[in-house]
Amino acid sequence: MKKTFCITVAVLIGLLGACEKIGNGSNNGNGFRYSGTIETTKVTLSSKVASDILKFSLEEGDEVKAGDVVVQINDDKFRIAAKQLDNSYGRSCKLKKDGYIPDEQHDVTVMHKDTNDLYIKWCRIEAPISGTIVTKFKEEGEYVSPGMNILSIANLKDVWAYFYVEHGMVHKLKVGDCIKCYLPELPKKTIIGKIIKINEEAEFTPKNVQTREERTRLVYGVKVRFANDDMLLKSGMVLETAFEQEKKK
Repeated sequence: MKKTFCITVAVLIGLLGACEKIGNGSNNGNGFRYSGTIETTKVTLSSKVASDILKFSLEEGDEVKAGDVVVQINDDKFRIAAKQLDNSYGRSCKLKKDGYIPDEQHDVTVMHKDTNDLYIKWCRIEAPISGTIVTKFKEEGEYVSPGMNILSIANLKDVWAYFYVEHGMVHKLKVGDCIKCYLPELPKKTIIGKIIKINEEAEFTPKNVQTREERTRLVYGVKVRFANDDMLLKSGMVLETAFEQEKKK
């Protein structure tokens, strides 16, 4: 009797394992769905010179456009040096032309002038992308050193997520497909995403997948982009999809 019971339990466990779907996802009663985490393009801007922040009036949540000046670092010392270096450069050009100094000596003068001009340019920090200021690390008037972070900008209206699917699923997908996705917190709201990339090579499931068993499986990364004009999706949110395609109108 005990032996029969053990065999029955083993068979049941085997059947449950066979029914388990390969991939990182969940079964929420609506069938198996793959899950992915929302990400966004974010850049962190740091100082390239040692000086104090002269102007930084923007706040977290403010929107900026690519090319906007977001931070002005005090460049007084570099502009003072520029006057002396410009004079030295003028004298060096004349002396070189008249044959009084070798080319190497003139090249050193040019290098010093160009380096200082670059420092002046670096004091004017521009936004490399259009987006929203998500973090201010420093305030106006604070002193910064080279490499010290000042702010970060994220494009919150253009987000994406990677879903990891097994070999048996990837052949059903193609770049350009529009698919239906869902937030677990809003299961009745459909969010449309567009597949923009399917990794060419299989990889082990990333480490952020919770179970060790799933991390040992070979899967293909599928990158799906979402228009986020209503700002509903936030970085770190989890989306689910069964890769059901949106019907073209």
